[in-house]
Amino acid sequence: MISKLKTECGSQFTNKLEGMFKDIELSKEINESFKQSSQARTKLPSGIEMSVHVLTTGYWPTYPPMDVRLPHELNVYQDIFKEFYLSKYSGRRLMWQNSLGHCVLKAEFPKGRKELAVSLFQTVVLMLF
Repeated sequence: MISKLKTECGSQFTNKLEGMFKDIELSKEINESFKQSSQARTKLPSGIEMSVHVLTTGYWPTYPPMDVRLPHELNVYQDIFKEFYLSKYSGRRLMWQNSLGHCVLKAEFPKGRKELAVSLFQTVVLMLF
């Protein structure tokens, strides 16, 4: 599909779209590599799984960065991932877009277990309970 668009509209038209697909594929590889790394196996808090999408700034829409005070467990995970990523890709800058984060929380209620699909900000509030 992209090659047809490139033929019809030119490479400038499809450049960002191709970059987006490359970012998604690279993110999958980075996540697999991270999960198999010694840092992930020895330092990560138990009970939390996280998947990170590393995106190139020029290919994606821009969002204003939002600082949020994450729970300790999530901060630890971010710090370990950042350490892993920067050791593998030196000279790059990693900027967290917390407003785009989403989570699946597994919770136990009196009537049974539930999975809640919520934003990162909702997760921060729910983890207080």
